[in-house]
Amino acid sequence: MIDDNERQRLLNQEKVRGWYVDDFLEHLSVERYLSERTVAEYGDDLRIFIEFYQDNLADGMLLADFDARTIREFLKYLRDQRDYTPKGLNRKLACLRSYFRFLAREKHIPVSPMTEVRSAKNKRMLPSVLNLEDMDQIFEAAQRRIAADPLNWHYVRDLAIIELFYATGMRLDELVKSNIADYDRENQRMLVTGKGSKQRYVFLNESAKAALERYLQCRPKTKTQAIFLNRFSQRFSRRGVEIMLNKVIDEAGILHHASPHTLRHTFATHMLEGGSDLMTIKELLGHESLSTTQIYTNISRQRMREVYDSSHPRE
Repeated sequence: MIDDNERQRLLNQEKVRGWYVDDFLEHLSVERYLSERTVAEYGDDLRIFIEFYQDNLADGMLLADFDARTIREFLKYLRDQRDYTPKGLNRKLACLRSYFRFLAREKHIPVSPMTEVRSAKNKRMLPSVLNLEDMDQIFEAAQRRIAADPLNWHYVRDLAIIELFYATGMRLDELVKSNIADYDRENQRMLVTGKGSKQRYVFLNESAKAALERYLQCRPKTKTQAIFLNRFSQRFSRRGVEIMLNKVIDEAGILHHASPHTLRHTFATHMLEGGSDLMTIKELLGHESLSTTQIYTNISRQRMREVYDSSHPRE
């Protein structure tokens, strides 16, 4: 058991040493003689990992506190929020195994938490989507909040965010990184920066445009260029958006879990069921490969089967 003084000393040391990321990368380069590109990729992987747990680390979490459960939480985020395939997850796992093995070898932690974390199976599960009734309930819940407190700009912001997710299919990272200059009011579209810094336009329907315009009218005046602000008039964080959406979904009475990425899947599925072609959906979502987009045809077939089973009079 670590006493308070020792914990504080370790916290300070880990923070000053940048959680030993640079030490680990030097080990990869000098001792394991990995290529410059591979070392850079490991560095990028660890930065994503550290950033995900930044709030926890700031609150006093030590590297020794990581266990299999917290590692799986990070992997779930990569899968559900960032569209990682099993292959991509396994690369992150390889990096984390090497990193925590290094930490244990250098006596920075007593034991690696990675021994109980298995590799991701190369099987893609169908993503969950909401139906039209679910979406109606979510919008109604967001609008009730505004009706109950019309002067609360946070509620106006929340409705605009939900409308944008459903109208555009943008990722959570893309939404929180959006700036005022990215909104093209005249052409009713928004420029978003996706994976690999690739940019694309997404389009707003009338509901999303009206909600966004209403929010921009009451958005606090600030030097921050971010479209969506938190209560401190700073850029709204990913976690802040997730917490907000969870509250609205709870108030809507939606029993199953739904995240910002669920709204992205819902957008794509409803577009396909509404008659859109896969190539259009691919471009709107910012997918590199059409094979990634084709998963939505499987969802539609599954939903058709459910409708068939519940509608046909003969068993």
